[in-house]
Formats: sequence, structure tokens, C-alpha cells
Amino acid sequence: MKVYVTSVGTSPEAVFNPLWHLIEVYSWVPDRIYMFWNDDVVDVLKEVKELLERLKRAYNINLEVIVDESMKFSEDNPIEFREKVSSLLQSLRGKEVIVDITPGRKFMSALMLGAGMINDVAEIVYLHLQDFRRYMGKLLFEIPMVEQQLFLKEQLTGKKGRIEFSGRKKGKPQEVKIRREELMAVINSMYIDGDDVFTVKVGDALIGRVKLERRVKFSVPSFVNLNDDIHGDHDLIREALIAGGLAKFRNWDELISLIRSLKTSKRPVYIGFDTNTLYFRVPSKILEDPRFKEEGNLIVDFVYSDEVAEEVGRRLNDKLPYGREYGEFSNQPTPRARLAMIGSVELEKIKMLGAERAKSREVAVGDTKIALDYKVFAEEKDANVVVVTTDDTAYSEMNAYSGTGLIPFKLEWEFSFGSTLEGTWEELRDSIYTLAVLLGEMKIGKYSILGIWRGKSHGDWKDEVVRVRNFEYSKILEVLR
Repeated sequence: MKVYVTSVGTSPEAVFNPLWHLIEVYSWVPDRIYMFWNDDVVDVLKEVKELLERLKRAYNINLEVIVDESMKFSEDNPIEFREKVSSLLQSLRGKEVIVDITPGRKFMSALMLGAGMINDVAEIVYLHLQDFRRYMGKLLFEIPMVEQQLFLKEQLTGKKGRIEFSGRKKGKPQEVKIRREELMAVINSMYIDGDDVFTVKVGDALIGRVKLERRVKFSVPSFVNLNDDIHGDHDLIREALIAGGLAKFRNWDELISLIRSLKTSKRPVYIGFDTNTLYFRVPSKILEDPRFKEEGNLIVDFVYSDEVAEEVGRRLNDKLPYGREYGEFSNQPTPRARLAMIGSVELEKIKMLGAERAKSREVAVGDTKIALDYKVFAEEKDANVVVVTTDDTAYSEMNAYSGTGLIPFKLEWEFSFGSTLEGTWEELRDSIYTLAVLLGEMKIGKYSILGIWRGKSHGDWKDEVVRVRNFEYSKILEVLR
């Protein structure tokens, strides 16, 4: 019999993730799980049980979970905890036992380690998370694998464990729908399988070479042989990498400093967006940057120009022609319409967060109308409205109204073909999404990713969904959902 022994602390993920790692990466499935708990973690225990049910359904396994009164202890009585752990492990002698010391308070981990050594259990594990604060509350495959490591008995104690793990088992390759955030599971799977260096291609055209390290390296070739109606051209690659985050805004920190300095005044502070910044997913970047928040809440409000919304909308319905030569792309959005769809999704995000609408009654169009919309809004609200743009002309139009509360800010991006971009795994994940959506299709290593297909719905766009072909680990996605 295979037995897993652990404790329950304040984080359900700390209880669940080491077990999931053993099952997915090492193909070790226990028959029975013992969990030590106390009155302070009853709600956490409930969440752990729910996660275990998802695991059982996804992997089609039976897990007998023991969490009765015999496993209950008082956190104020470490001696009681030590005796209960020791008694249980003594009763399990002769069975294949793994003790997990990851969750719980330090004294619990120490006592479980000691009891595991004294009783010579088959294996002891500890899942170490590099940046605990950043990834607290996330499940195993939502966290970059490079940020976590499962330590085994030999690494923890110097004494080798007695279990010969069989290694990871692949499932049947499938085509699966995956949300942008879930692409981390694909990247993690490649890393676990040893595919830490791979190419990104559209057909025979090389888009980049990726190396998975603590900081991702994405090498862009000097020349990309891509220029057609279906996939777009090299400009779209640049825009996708900026939107995804691997290509950076060099003055992003200056934007944060400006916002924080304006917050010291008594006037309300808003951030508004030019059309191009929606295409570059700037609202999402703001929402994901903790420096724009205090105690989990945004320190600014959002506003959008009526003219910006109309500019985005005008491009959404551009379609490729009907025709067999277009295959899956027949009558689907053009590359520029796909860029507008990204902008539309960003606009929808800020609307759902309560973004206000700026609309002037001036007769104008384009950059002039956008500038007037934000100027009038700033005056009516007696507010500071920082409007971000990447366009020189738009910046000049808005700068003409400085002193009214309208404060234009030009974001400056850094990118050149032939360079190597560095970033986080999250920025790689998001760049894979934006490349797939804007180019329509691509291949990363052994996986094909479709950003466009017949019947792609508004819901698919809103939920930022792509299709991944030949993915062998769909069980991971079932657990995440």
C-alpha cells in the first residue's frame, strides 16, 4: 500500500501542490492520504478536499482520505502533535510511505521530518517556492516550474529514499482550448519534459528561439520572412511582443512615479488610453503591476475616450475573403482586425471595472477628438487625467491642452529585430498568446497553437482562448478548472 502523510496549514495550495507534483511528474499515486489538522484550519481543509476531488476526477484515481478525529491536534501542544505523527508512522511500517513537510507551521515541519527519519519512511518531500509572496494562492501549474522545486529525502537529509519513481506518463495527444493564463501549463510541461530550448515558427518562418531559464530569453532573428494576408508581416510580430510584454516600455517606471506624485494632490487621478495602448494591452499591464495598487486596490480610476472606442470598433469587422486557399482563415478577421479585437477586449476589461466615458461635443475626428474628449472630461471632473499613448502626433495634440488637467504620457517601447529579449515566464506566456492571436497560428516546439479558427466566438475572444494541438497532458487543465 502507498501512503501519503501531510498536515494542513493556512494555505490549501501548500497541501495540494506537492501531492499533485508527485502524481503528475513522478506518476506516484497513493492509495491513502492522512492529513493532520486542527480547529483553526477547518475551512482550509474543506478547500483541500475539493481540490482532491478535482484531482481524482481528472486522473481517474481513487484516493482514500483520512481526516477523522484521530488526525486532529492542538497547535498549542507540539508534544501531542509529535506523538500523533510518530504513532501513525509506526503503524504504517512496512508500507510505502511518503511524508510531506511542506505545509503547516515550522514546528510541524520539523517534527514531521524527525518522525519520518526515526521511522525510516520510504521518502520525505518538501516543495520549495522561490517567491512565496508572489505565488501564494496559486496551483502548481499556474506557477513557473523554474520557481519551484520538489526536494526529496536525499536532498533534505543526505539519506537516499527507497522509492524508484517511474517518471512522467504522457496521455493521448489532444487538441484543447486553453485560456491565456493556462498557457503556463503548456510551458511548464515543456520544461518538465526537458524541452527548455525551442523555436517559435509560423510555417517555415522563424519568429524566435526560446530558452527557459529563471529569466526567459527570446531571441528574435534579424529578418523574418513573413508577409501575407493571412499572417500579417514583421510589424505585427513587434506589436505582438510589445502587447505580450517581452518587449518592454523603457519608461514604465516613470509612469508609475507620475501617478504616485499626482496622488499626493487632492484632485482625483484617472488613467486614460489612446487607441494604440489598448492594442498593446496597457490596461492589463497596469492591472497586473502591484505598484499601481495599495492593499489590493487600484490607486487610480480609468477613463476611455468615446473616439477611441469608435476607432477600435471600426476595425473589428475587417474580414479575409472567402476561399479554399485561406483554409481555416476563410472569412476570418484580418491581422489588423485581430489587433483591434485585442483592443476591444482591453476596453471591455476596463468598462467592467467601472471606467468612465469621456465624450466632448466638439466636431472633430481622430487624435484631435481624442484629445478634446479627455480635456473636457478633466475639466468637468476637476481631475488629473493621465492619457497614455505611443504615438507622437497624439501626444502633441494632447500636450496642446496641458494645464487643463489633461496630462499626456508617451510610452516608449524597446525592440529591434536581431535582439534577444529577456523577461518573466508570465511575459512569455502572454507573448505566446498575442503572437498566436495576431499571426493566426504558430508552432512552439512540438505544439501547434491556433489563435484563429472558424466559429471562434466573442466569448473566446473575451476569455482570451486559443487552441493547442497535440497536448498530451489535458488532465492538468481539468484540475485547473
